[in-house]
Amino acid sequence: MPAKLLVVDDEDGILQEVKSFFEEEGFRVFTADTGEQGIAILKREKPEVLLLDIKLPDMSGLLVLKIAKESSPLTKVIVNTGYVDQGLIDQAEELGRDVFLQKPFDLESLRREINQLLGIENT
Repeated sequence: MPAKLLVVDDEDGILQEVKSFFEEEGFRVFTADTGEQGIAILKREKPEVLLLDIKLPDMSGLLVLKIAKESSPLTKVIVNTGYVDQGLIDQAEELGRDVFLQKPFDLESLRREINQLLGIENT
């Protein structure tokens, strides 16, 4: 059974790039460009990993993170943002994020983080 990855980001380029990269790696990838859409997919699919942008058009990524941890506690959450705000980073940590990545991130770094969260050997 392939691992499920949910990517919630309002940047279409990131959604497409991450989706095609991780589908080639054997993941089932779901994408959402709003928090509301992401929460609906999260509740339905219960992905192993959620890649979550903090700045979303309809709601705070922190709220999505809080809901994610409540509705799918086994889902590992990687929070990312282009805005380095220590307060946001701390809040995300308090809410249970597993990894913080600053944008722009490269796909190899993301792959290593996801493999580590899933206990997969990095090659």
